[in-house]
Amino acid sequence: MAQWPVRRLAVGGAVVAVLLLAVVAASLPLAVSSGVVRDRLERDIGAWAGHTVSLGDAPSLDFWPTPTITLDRVEIRPSTFADGDPILRADSIVANFNLFSAVLGAPSFSEFRLIRPTFNVELYPDGTSNWSSSSGELSRGIAAATARHQAEQAGDPQPETAVIPDSAALGIVTIVDGTLRWIRDPGAEAERLTAINGSLAWTAPTSAARGDITAIFRGEQIQLTGSTTAPLLLLGKHMAPVDIDLSSAPMSFAFAGPASLGADLFASGDLKLESPSVRRALEWSGAEIKPGEALGALELSARLSVELNKAKLDDLIILIDANRGIGVLDAQLREGEPPLIAGTLAFNRLDIASFLRAFTPLPRAGADIASTIDTRFLREIGLDLRLSAQSASFGPVALTNLAAAARVEQGRANFDVGDATAYGGSLIGRVALSEKGIDGGLQVQFSARDTDFGQFFDAVGLKGPLPRGVGSLDIEVASPYPTWATALTDLTGDMSLSLSSGSIPGLDINRFRELAASERFFGLDQLGESTGFAFDSARFEAMIAAGEADLKTAELVGPEQTISLSGVIPYTRSSLAIAGTLRPTPAADGAAPVTGPLAKPVRFFVGGSWPEAVISPVKP
Repeated sequence: MAQWPVRRLAVGGAVVAVLLLAVVAASLPLAVSSGVVRDRLERDIGAWAGHTVSLGDAPSLDFWPTPTITLDRVEIRPSTFADGDPILRADSIVANFNLFSAVLGAPSFSEFRLIRPTFNVELYPDGTSNWSSSSGELSRGIAAATARHQAEQAGDPQPETAVIPDSAALGIVTIVDGTLRWIRDPGAEAERLTAINGSLAWTAPTSAARGDITAIFRGEQIQLTGSTTAPLLLLGKHMAPVDIDLSSAPMSFAFAGPASLGADLFASGDLKLESPSVRRALEWSGAEIKPGEALGALELSARLSVELNKAKLDDLIILIDANRGIGVLDAQLREGEPPLIAGTLAFNRLDIASFLRAFTPLPRAGADIASTIDTRFLREIGLDLRLSAQSASFGPVALTNLAAAARVEQGRANFDVGDATAYGGSLIGRVALSEKGIDGGLQVQFSARDTDFGQFFDAVGLKGPLPRGVGSLDIEVASPYPTWATALTDLTGDMSLSLSSGSIPGLDINRFRELAASERFFGLDQLGESTGFAFDSARFEAMIAAGEADLKTAELVGPEQTISLSGVIPYTRSSLAIAGTLRPTPAADGAAPVTGPLAKPVRFFVGGSWPEAVISPVKP
C-alpha cells in the first residue's frame, strides 16, 4: 500500500512529460521561419553549384508527413555570364528539411524534387560547359578528389589541403517531367530529351552515384540507368568506373568499365548492343549515314576501347540476323573525311547480297531514276573489311571457304571475292561502283574455274538443253548506273564459257536429223529423252549490250558431230534468234571420216522463247 503513492507519482510524471513533448512538437512548426528555410535553401544550392540561384518569394511549408518547403520560379544562372540564359529553370522545387535544425535557424536538406525543370547545357571543345564553375562545394570536392588521386597514383602522401567537403554530394534529386537541351556546336540546333522522370542519388562525396530515368528522345522512349563508384573523379575528367545501361525500341546497349569524360575521351570495358533494325537505329540516332535496306536484327558483344576519335572492338561476337561472326573492328573519326570502319570478320555463314544491301540504298531500278539516286553513302562512310565464311550465298549460288573484302572510300565502293569454292571449283569476283562512274557507274567481274556447271544450272534454276560439264566462266559487265538502279538492259560487256567433256540432256542428234528432214519446225520436247548429246568440248563467247547477248562464238564439238551457233539472245524477253549448223566433226589424223546420213550438214534456225524453243530447218 505504501508503494501506491510512488507509482502514482511516476505515472503522473510520465504523462506530464508526454504532454510537454506533444506541446513542444506541436509548437515547433510555429518556431520555423519560412524565410529562413527559403534563404538557406537558396544559399545551399548556390554554394554547391557555384552559380547564382534564384528561388520564388512565396515559400510554402508543409510539416506532414515530412517537413517540406515548396518554392516556385527556380532559376540557376551561370557564374561566368550572370545575364545569360539560365542553365536551369524549373516551375518549382520541393525540398525535405530537418525540423529541429530549422528551429535552430540552420535548416539542413536531404531530398529534392524538381517539377518541370529545363536543363540547358552548352558543351565546349575543351571539355567544359556552361555548367562548369571554379567555385562551389562541388568544384572544391572535384579539385580535392583529383589531388588525392594524383598523389595516390604517384605514390605520394595525401595533401593536407585536399579535403573533400561533406556538402560536395548532390543528395537525392527526383525529376518530374523535365527537359534537357544540349548544344555541341554554336549555332547548331539543340538536341532534346523530354518527359524526363526519375531520380539521381549521390548521398556522400565518396559514395557511389546512381541515376535512373525515363525520357523521350526523337520520339522514342528510353530508359537509362547509370552508376559510378567515383563520381568526383568522373566529373573531374579522370578515369572512374562507369556502368551504363540504355534501353529503347530502336536500340539497346550496356557498357561497364573505366571511362573519362574530358576532351580526351577514353573508355575501356565490356559492351553489349542490340537492335531489331539497324536502319531504324541509324535513323533514330541521327548518324549522317544513309542506310540501304540495311541489316535487320543486330546483336554484338565486345571489349570496347575508346580513345579520342578512335574506337576498337576486340573479342567481337556479332550476330546479324542468323549470321554469327567473330573478329575485330576499328572505327575512326577523321577530320575532313567520313568515318572509317576497318577490321576482320569471320562468319560461319554469310549472305553476300544482304551484306551489300546493308551499305547501299535499294529503290526501284531503271534509267528514269538513276540520275536522282542518292549516292551520299559513298561519301558518308569509309569501309575496309576483310571477310571470311565457311559457307556463303549470293542469291541461289552457294559458296564455301569464302575470303572477301569490302571497301568504300572517296566515292568508290568495291566488294571483292578473293577466293571461294563453288560446285567443285574455285571462283573470284568483284563488284565495283563509283559516284563518278567506273566504266559508267557499275562494274562486275566474275571468273570461275573447274566448276561443275550442271550443278550450277540446277542451283540457279536454269532449265532446258544447256551444256553440262566442268569448265571455266568469265564475265565482265558494266552499267552507266549504280547497282541499285541497274536493269538488265543497262549492262554491257563480255562473257565466255568453255567446258571440257560433258553433255546436253534431251538432245538426241539422230532424232534431230530425222525431224529436220521431215518437219518445217519442231520443239525441243520432240527430241526424246535420250542420254543427250555428248561433247568433247564446248566454247561460247558473247557480247552483252542493250539486253541482248550477241553470240560471237558458240561451238560444241562431239566425237562425231559438231554444233555451231550464231545470233542474238534477247535475254530480257527470254527470246531467241539463233542460226545453227549441225555437221560432222572433222576426223582426227588417221581416223576414218564420218559417212552416211551423219555426214550431211543440217542448217537450222532457233526461235521462240527459252526454254520452249522452236527449231526451223533451213532447206537447201
